[in-house]
Amino acid sequence: MKKVFGIVAIIAGFSLLSAFFVPGLTDRHESKQAAIHVLENLKEQNFERAFNGVHYYDAASDLAPETPFEEAKEIWSKRVHSLKEQGTHLVDYKNLSVELDDTYPVGTVDLVMMINGEEKIIKDVSVWFGHHDGKWGLGNLHYYRENDREEDWEKAFSGNIDRPE
Repeated sequence: MKKVFGIVAIIAGFSLLSAFFVPGLTDRHESKQAAIHVLENLKEQNFERAFNGVHYYDAASDLAPETPFEEAKEIWSKRVHSLKEQGTHLVDYKNLSVELDDTYPVGTVDLVMMINGEEKIIKDVSVWFGHHDGKWGLGNLHYYRENDREEDWEKAFSGNIDRPE
């Protein structure tokens, strides 16, 4: 009888742990996969495909977008393509890290960017994720610097499709 009670207690303990631990792991994994999907496709210049991993929004990042998916994809893809034509695009990325901050995925990544014909390495770019329709997507990339002026690539890669081009 004691063995049965012990086994039940162990199973109950694992169940409780997994109820709190597994969802966080799933969110972390899903958000990291979304970031990889977007970054890999940006690197390969598959802009429409990259958009499938983007958390897009038009009014506020925590509200469901009013813009239909296909229209948002077109807006975002044209914006990123226009940036490439101006000489700025993602060449590569390294050191993508996604952690949970109070059950919310956040991350950092080092980007290798071609900016106006000059290759630059931008370290510790903040990765922000958004959640919509039951899935995580990459919402914004933000590089913190002294002047806090948003770069063109930050605007273009952002999930905010309500921005002027």
